[in-house]
Amino acid sequence: MAKARILCWLLIVPLLPLCAQSLSVSSFDLPNGLKVILAPSNNAQAAAVCIYHMRGARSDPADSRGISYLYQYLIMFDGNENLEPYDHVLFIGKMGGIVSGRVSYDNSVFYEVLPAKDINVALWLESERLKSLRLRDADIDSHKNQVYTRISRLLETNLGFKAEAWVSSKVFEGSPYEFPLYGDLNRIRSLDNDRIRENYQNFRNVANILLIIAGKFDINELRSGINKHFQDIPPGRRPAGPAFSAQNQRKSQLIKNWVVPGLKKNFIIYGIKAPAKVGYNYMYFDFLRYYLTDPRISHLEYVLNTVNKLDVEIECGFTDYMEANCLTIKVSHPKRINLEKAKFIMNKEFQALGSNLRGNNEMRAVRALMEIDLLKSILSLEERCQRIGEYYHMFGDLNFFDVQLKRLRKIIPFDILESAKKYLQKENQVILNVYAE
Repeated sequence: MAKARILCWLLIVPLLPLCAQSLSVSSFDLPNGLKVILAPSNNAQAAAVCIYHMRGARSDPADSRGISYLYQYLIMFDGNENLEPYDHVLFIGKMGGIVSGRVSYDNSVFYEVLPAKDINVALWLESERLKSLRLRDADIDSHKNQVYTRISRLLETNLGFKAEAWVSSKVFEGSPYEFPLYGDLNRIRSLDNDRIRENYQNFRNVANILLIIAGKFDINELRSGINKHFQDIPPGRRPAGPAFSAQNQRKSQLIKNWVVPGLKKNFIIYGIKAPAKVGYNYMYFDFLRYYLTDPRISHLEYVLNTVNKLDVEIECGFTDYMEANCLTIKVSHPKRINLEKAKFIMNKEFQALGSNLRGNNEMRAVRALMEIDLLKSILSLEERCQRIGEYYHMFGDLNFFDVQLKRLRKIIPFDILESAKKYLQKENQVILNVYAE
């Protein structure tokens, strides 16, 4: 733990000048209803242009789940009235920039990061996607088949992927996150193309979109480019979206055993239902996640492998959703006895976290890591855009950085104790044991 504290401070010292700075964020609305959010940073030589959709897979019609997941590929790679397929990616690549995007349950984000002098090219490219995405039958069918083939292969050949998907579905049972992003795999190829095109009109509704720009730019030139490319997009009307609220933890523990012939390495997966991003407990549980699983400071790695010499492999994941989350902890070893010992020790550690206050040294070390990652997130232009968009989406507030930093620095041991007592209890867990036959 002492080495971890030293590492934390060595990492945080170069970022200290940022601690005294507030992230400058402002916004304005175009006449068509599009909200524009600006986060200037004149010490950068690059800019990020982000289209943040306040819609994701949870907005898909129940009989057409997976539509939004397809847009992840159609928007990224399909053509429009002025561009052929993949031209968008090629143009940005030739400028030395990057283009990416993803659809999640709560939102969808597409962005470019490129030299600041080329920002108007990014504005033009993004406006073209919103105005005239082609969505031709051949392109839709191609991406439907690709998604079906890729996910089918993963489910058939990757036992870990299949196991984690099962755990996630049980952790989120009865919530918007119960179903996979891609929907019902058996229905993907039969999704109606006209329905996909019709639903896209809701997806691209400018009343549900934030145009977020971060980095270096001249404000007058930028406003001119935004007006030129975006103000002629037809106005939209914001439908009644989901009112985000924190969901309760599970009420009963679920344990399942899978016996797999020929399995070379046994593994167990813990699925722990965690607080929502909109919930006040989210940051306290995030502290627990860092303390238990972050590879820079992992208490589980220390207690299982350093202290008890179990030599188990530990992999962790966290969902980061708005209404509920799932912390997964996967522990693997060829010998089943090592896993049984690991489960016993982990349960004892979970109980201890809900019974004993953390010491000041542990608190400082974990808070330092969390602060490092928060500061790093505003250095990354694309992540800065996403965090600004998510915070506005959830709370209608642009000032995410100052609020998060102040809350982080106020975390006390009692907050962590109460969070562990509430969320690390057995009733809140789904456990899948996967053993060799």
